[in-house]
Amino acid sequence: MVYERNSSKKVCVIGAGPAGLVAARELRKEGHDVVVIEQSHDVGGQWLYNPKVEEENPLGQDCDFLKVHSSIYASLRLTSPREIMGFTDFPFVVKKGRDTRRFPGHKELFFYLQDFCERFGLREMIRFNTRVENVEMLENLSFGKDLKWVVKSKAEKATVVVEEVYEAVVVATGHYSKPRLPTIKGMDAWKRNQMHSHIYRVPEPFKNE
Repeated sequence: MVYERNSSKKVCVIGAGPAGLVAARELRKEGHDVVVIEQSHDVGGQWLYNPKVEEENPLGQDCDFLKVHSSIYASLRLTSPREIMGFTDFPFVVKKGRDTRRFPGHKELFFYLQDFCERFGLREMIRFNTRVENVEMLENLSFGKDLKWVVKSKAEKATVVVEEVYEAVVVATGHYSKPRLPTIKGMDAWKRNQMHSHIYRVPEPFKNE
């Protein structure tokens, strides 16, 4: 999106993972009125580890959406060095008392994203525990007018869906939370356990198998 400087717009950012957070910061820096909507209780997106996958379908099927967004498993470590994992003006540096390895565990990157939020005061823009139900173009706009978008969202404990109009929407929901399954002959007939890696967290349940 390209905007004229000092032309403030009302912008919705969907998702408070790395992409959503840095998008929100840059948009606010340009003077826009930004609201971030996040379905989880904290920032991080995929990096917000959630071990409670018992209620999920093992293959991620038969549901409109999964309750658990993150695919992170307990022992996961970064495969890229910390030097290239941070934002340009906010390096992913070693901090005393934390995971100091060059390829740290996933929790260290989550802490980094929390630090990023605190450093730039981003939490005040975020609505946590709120899920976006739908985004669609606003109808009946006059010819030549800029597009506007209707965003429907629902807080976790709310009973009603909230509708709001924005002049721009950034979709930063990622693409790793919806399992993609291969087509394997005989898969439907297999009676033993089948599980997608999105659901995997710890090895103990597979002991002696």
